[in-house]
Amino acid sequence: MNTIQTFVVVDDDLLNNRICTLGGTVKTNTFSSPEAALTFIQKEYAEGVNPTVLLLDINMPTMNGWEFMEQYAGFDKAIQEQIFVYIVSSSVDWRDKEKAEANPLVKGFIPKPLESDMIVSLVKG
Repeated sequence: MNTIQTFVVVDDDLLNNRICTLGGTVKTNTFSSPEAALTFIQKEYAEGVNPTVLLLDINMPTMNGWEFMEQYAGFDKAIQEQIFVYIVSSSVDWRDKEKAEANPLVKGFIPKPLESDMIVSLVKG
């Protein structure tokens, strides 16, 4: 993975989104609406951009993370190759971690709360 220059955070927790934008040298786009994030990704990544980490919450009210991934799976491969998806969740259900590990579009599962050293390691690739 190249050095990450952009983050996309999809989480209905506005405080978590705020924490993800604090004190970094990377560009961060936060979305509390998964639908808005999908629209953004499809539009912004059609022409290619820098490598991006997408932090995706599982439990959201209008569309959960798995429903998000179903729609994302239909995007062009050129878009998917630019984005490294990590599921971020406070879920203690072991099936969520297994489902993330089984999805070829998901790079990993990160438990909440997010820790700064984890974010730094993602930036460095």
